Amino acid sequence: MLSELQCLGLPPRDAREPPMAINKVSFRSDELSSGLDDEATFKRWRDIYCATLGEADVERMPDRAFSARCEAMQIGTVCLTRFEATIRQVSRSRRQVASDQRNDFFVGFNHGDQQFLAQHGREATGPWVFFTNGEPIDSHMSGNCSIVGLRIPRARIMELVPGAEDLIAQPLAVGEASRYLDQYVDFLLTSGSVEPRGPLTPQIELALVDLLALSLGASRDAQELGQMRGLRAARFQAILAAIRLGFSDPAFAVHDVARGLGLTARYVQNLLSETEASFSERVLELRLQKARAMLASLQGSRMKISDLAFACGFSEVSYFNRCFRRRFGASPTQCRGGHGSGGSG
Repeated sequence: MLSELQCLGLPPRDAREPPMAINKVSFRSDELSSGLDDEATFKRWRDIYCATLGEADVERMPDRAFSARCEAMQIGTVCLTRFEATIRQVSRSRRQVASDQRNDFFVGFNHGDQQFLAQHGREATGPWVFFTNGEPIDSHMSGNCSIVGLRIPRARIMELVPGAEDLIAQPLAVGEASRYLDQYVDFLLTSGSVEPRGPLTPQIELALVDLLALSLGASRDAQELGQMRGLRAARFQAILAAIRLGFSDPAFAVHDVARGLGLTARYVQNLLSETEASFSERVLELRLQKARAMLASLQGSRMKISDLAFACGFSEVSYFNRCFRRRFGASPTQCRGGHGSGGSG
């Protein structure tokens, strides 16, 4: 078992130590030793799961082949996770809970089939659940399990939501903050450019804490603080994503972003004005970068400049030519096939 963990880059967990400090790790059932049958693969994976994440009773789906994928990323004191598996049940007894002495809170967003979670004398189901690692728990899945979530120290949430323990395994409504939190966790786990121990770690960690507190119903002071930090940060990420999605439409405007996110156009403009580039500057840069990439491609080299300009979101060829030359130091025609000075950007 030790060699298997070392091969996957996962140190065995010492129950006397706090949760392991990691950057980002991933282990999948198909990465295990070859030559194992389906049942043996599940048992080997279950052993690694328990040694890495904590002792538990795990049952697989009996009517389908076993497969599983786990990811974890540590950002400050917060641990992000993704768990996908053909698992029917995961439970932890009082003895198992006591064996690793964890007492963190955990929030999980369900991206798979229906999940039922029982803890604290309650049973909850829905798009997201809130529970603690410090008590016995029983979780059942009706089909494929797919969950993203985050583990966070109890003290961080209790400061902002004093009644958080009353929300354990309770039905929780989906709101703006919880939707942004779900999307933000998924983005951080998926992005290959995030540096969990980089200079932005404190800000990312703070945004995650604030969004969870807002999702659970923070106190008024904490809500105001969260509105300035976590929620604004999440809205900013959503605005950037909307711009990347719609910039190539010539009619694309700030009102489209605002309407799609349920915000005002003025709010979107003001939030972007706090950064290095405005809405129009971001849209123009994306359009120019797309145009340069198309000009360097075989397809783009055969297109009329006017057609290419329109495909990138420009409605006037003369304006496109002026902007392109100013940005890259050469005309679009000179940059066909990757020729021309083509400044970096």
